Amino acid sequence: MIPKNSPYRYVGIWYDKVPIQTVVWVANREEPISGDGGVITIGSDGNLMVLDGNGNSVWSANASSIESSNSTAILMDTGDLVLSRNNSDEALWRSFSYPTDTYLPDMRVYMNVEEGESRVFNSWKSANDPSPGRYSMGVDPRGSPQIVIWEGLNRYWRSGHWNGIIFTGVPRMRAIYLYGFRLLNEGDGRLYFTYSKMNNSDLINFRITWEGYERQVRWDEVLREWSVIQMQPRNECDLYNKCGPFGICSVVNSPICSCMKGFIPKDLDQWRNGNWSGGCTRRTPSQCQRNEGESGREDGFLGIEGVKLPDFMDGSESNNEECEEKCLRNCSCNAYAFVSGINCMLWSGDLVDIQSFDEGGNTLYLRLPKSELGKLTFISLCFVRTMIQFYSLSQVCFAVRIYLRNCQMVFIIFFLFGLVVLGCFVGGGVFFFFLGGVLGSMAK
Repeated sequence: MIPKNSPYRYVGIWYDKVPIQTVVWVANREEPISGDGGVITIGSDGNLMVLDGNGNSVWSANASSIESSNSTAILMDTGDLVLSRNNSDEALWRSFSYPTDTYLPDMRVYMNVEEGESRVFNSWKSANDPSPGRYSMGVDPRGSPQIVIWEGLNRYWRSGHWNGIIFTGVPRMRAIYLYGFRLLNEGDGRLYFTYSKMNNSDLINFRITWEGYERQVRWDEVLREWSVIQMQPRNECDLYNKCGPFGICSVVNSPICSCMKGFIPKDLDQWRNGNWSGGCTRRTPSQCQRNEGESGREDGFLGIEGVKLPDFMDGSESNNEECEEKCLRNCSCNAYAFVSGINCMLWSGDLVDIQSFDEGGNTLYLRLPKSELGKLTFISLCFVRTMIQFYSLSQVCFAVRIYLRNCQMVFIIFFLFGLVVLGCFVGGGVFFFFLGGVLGSMAK
């Protein structure tokens, strides 16, 4: 293959019946051939090789288990180039195990929990230069696996953790778009992601583009072009840790960055100038911090709904209540979440790469001292009336406490003329909420 406006030649794999040449794999991307010569062949040792015009090797499969030159290379309909022994189905080497920038159906992306991050795909250097570029894409298996794009050594984007159906940081990525995307376990800590086509006639792929986008496309036979199914990152808040530690990014806000409740900008001048990378710091130390590491029983948790959960979590098999208690007992634990399909998620240290979604997302429970909790919150009268209609008073009180989460005790007072008052003990004070109106008061 010869890329547009390039003086070099490469051995590549592309779609046969697509009029737009779409390359999905390149052999000699680091050693291009100049001039008119060059050939792909099987060498005397049985390895698949690319030779330049002078017969010099510029690329080899380097399969180590070949015992003789008695081997054959076959390009499968899946796009997998397979080297095998003659009269044998055993693969000695296959291109699917050594991808370049494109993730094809039935390809397996392996990871090992003990080995950590796995960078599998590497972008082109430019649109017409298949040599390795600035961006790579792979999997971070810690806790629950997530897809990561790196720019050089630094994280550029991440998908959020896999919950068995979707990646939680891409709430719009519905299961239909994933084309049978699934995580399988081979045992001994060895896992792999794979996906399949919904129809055999579909032509689809994922690719890490030279500009740093993860893009999934499907060939549209009617329009005779590639149709983009989804692409990440989609906006400025998708970029990794845009608002720094303990900051939250939201594309619907202006400015897009804000500090989490109970936190203030670490550098106010930089923050006001739109440089949010320094993030935020606590306004009031937690009880744990004041007690120099002793259990922070006087701390509580604030639920922040609809967010992309932070990076670098630790997993636990605890249930929801045990998860909260486990975080509360550990002074280094700054937040927790409980997500179906993942279970208990705990975060120590800085909370980074948090994004607020207008649809989807999960609830993050942030550790705060009681002085930062218990601010006035209104609950809709419709919610309470519906609860009272179908459940006992004790069940309603429990449900409302879960809703507010920071209340030490909840009580409800009914008046003959229909007014309902909700009481909430918080940190030595009593908050009264007059349901159905917008009036509230606090008694000490």
